[in-house]
This record gives sequence, C-alpha cells and structure tokens, in this order.
Amino acid sequence: MTFNTATLSVGKAAAPRTIQVSESGRAGVQAYRRGCAWPDSDTLPRDEARRVRPHSDTGYNRQRGFTLIELVVVIVISGVIAVAASQLIQRPVEMYQSQASRARLVDRADTALVQMTRELRDALPNSVRIGCTGRCLEFLHVVTGGRYRAAPVDDPLQLSFNPADVDFQFEVLGLLPNSGLIQSGSNANDCASMNAACLVIYNTGLPGSNAYNLDNAATVTAVNTLVPITLDFINSGFTGGQTAFPASSPDQRFYIVDTPITYLCDPDPGSGTLRRYQGYNLQADQQDLDSHAELLAQPNPAEHALLIDQVSACRFTYTPGTPSRNGLVTLELTVQERSESITLLQQAHLVNMP
Repeated sequence: MTFNTATLSVGKAAAPRTIQVSESGRAGVQAYRRGCAWPDSDTLPRDEARRVRPHSDTGYNRQRGFTLIELVVVIVISGVIAVAASQLIQRPVEMYQSQASRARLVDRADTALVQMTRELRDALPNSVRIGCTGRCLEFLHVVTGGRYRAAPVDDPLQLSFNPADVDFQFEVLGLLPNSGLIQSGSNANDCASMNAACLVIYNTGLPGSNAYNLDNAATVTAVNTLVPITLDFINSGFTGGQTAFPASSPDQRFYIVDTPITYLCDPDPGSGTLRRYQGYNLQADQQDLDSHAELLAQPNPAEHALLIDQVSACRFTYTPGTPSRNGLVTLELTVQERSESITLLQQAHLVNMP
C-alpha cells in the first residue's frame, strides 16, 4: 500500500506538521474533525463528502422567501381571522350601546310620566279634559282644600247656598294645609284670569257645575289662619249671576285651585316635545288652548317649560269616574334616539268625589 504525504497547519502558532493520508481519505476526515484544514474533496468518498460537508453551493447556503401563493394564502387567512375577531368584539359593543340608549330613554320617559301622574293626583275632581286627538291633557290644580261649616243655619260663619243671604265668608272645619300658598284677589274676574286663587265647590264637570265655565268658582279675597279659620270670597262672579254657589257638596268639601295645567305633546319630527303650561286664563272650550301659539296668546300668557324631547308619539285618554269607582287617566309616551325606541304606559286613578 502506498501513502501520500501532505502538510497541514494546525492551530494558530503550531509548526507545520506532516501527516500521512491514505488514498481513501480517512485520515483527512479525521484531521478535519480535529480542526485541521479541510482536505481536498476529491480525496474523500462521495457519500462521506455529502455527510461531512455542512454547506454547499447547491442548496444549503441559498436564502429562501415566500412565494406569491403563500402570501395570498396568509392574507386570506389573516382576513378571515380579523373578520371573526371583529364580529366577536363588535356585537357586544353594539349590544352595550343599545342597552345604554334604551336605559336613557326609559329614564327620561319615566321621569316625565311620574311628574304628570303626581300632578294629576292633585287635580280638581272631574276637571280632567283630553283634546288635540289625545295629545293635550288639561286639568285644574288643587293647592289645598278642606270642609266648610254648614250648620247651624243662623250662624254667620256657616256657608249659605241661599242667594238671598249674599254670603261671602265661611269657617273651615279643622286645619287648612298650605294656606300660605293661597293667593287672594280683589276682583271677581281675578279667578278667571288666574290673578288669584279660585274657591270651587261641587265640581261635576256638567253644565251648571263646571269650574271652567266659572259656574261654581269664586275669587278668594282673604284667608284668616287664626282660630276660627275662615275664607272670604267674592260671590258675584258666577256665570249665572247668582250670589251663592249653585250646589252644595254632599260631604261639605271645598277646593282651592291655583292654576290650570296643560300638557301638550307635539310628536312632529321637527319638534318631538312634551311641554307643560300653567298660569293662563280659564277657558270654557279646550279647543281654544290646543296649541303652543294659542296658549301664549291668552290675555294672561301661559308659562311653559320643556318636560321631555325626542318624543315620537303620545296618547292620553281619560275614563270619567262613577259613583262606584274613580276616574282613570292613561298616559302613553314613545321616545326615540336614533334607531332605538321605547314606549311607556302609565295609569293614574283620580278621586272624583266633588
């Protein structure tokens, strides 16, 4: 067997060494693994050269990238994931916004209905009127009331219903709450113009006993809060010209009215409001007060305030009472905010005993 000699440099400072390499190249492989220079590939077997050499110009040292098909697939998959993720996020957000919008609408509508209901409970019996095809609600607000003294007949402090007596004063039985809120006047027309409180007895809402017509309403001229508590009134302001109230109350009740109140709903898209009006003149016909302009055109213009906006629909109804049950007012209000809309309905029972 013959051997060839080759000179290899080992390490940085090592002297040249001479090793013998067989023709099969085995010694060259061992020298490479010990850190020696790589032997000539021609001296190595083909399978050994492929196994040992870590890099080659044919594939291992080549940089690879994405093909167009791979890029399109990634974009499509990313888009599907983004759409799915957006749906998972968008739906809860939309539900939260819708719920918050409905909560705001319910709170606003409920606040308006509660205020209307509370004031309706202070309405003069049989004074509720519905107009404007269910969009106008009017009633007379009672500030206080009590029972009048009706006996004995010869007592000057009892209330006489005999026109010949020309009565102008009576004694109040018990206490008179909220007496400081009673505004007195000096003219018979002060009650009609709401410049003074009105004394009302036995209001049935029927002709001859209708406070809107001043059949049974008189101007209060004075209130004496000392014992005995008395009320003075002008007995010449009745529409019939009599000098006494036309009818007595079976339970000796009287009421003090301080103002008429109207709730006017305007559901038109340009307005969409529910307003409250007070302090205007008494009118026998409600049709004279069924618009904002008419209420402000009164000799004593109405004071008004916005109760709620964003109203898209409303409906008021009234079922008069009977001797066996109270009157019933039904209030229906629809408010809308963008695409959200809610409708609330509330009912109020009214005492109708005059």
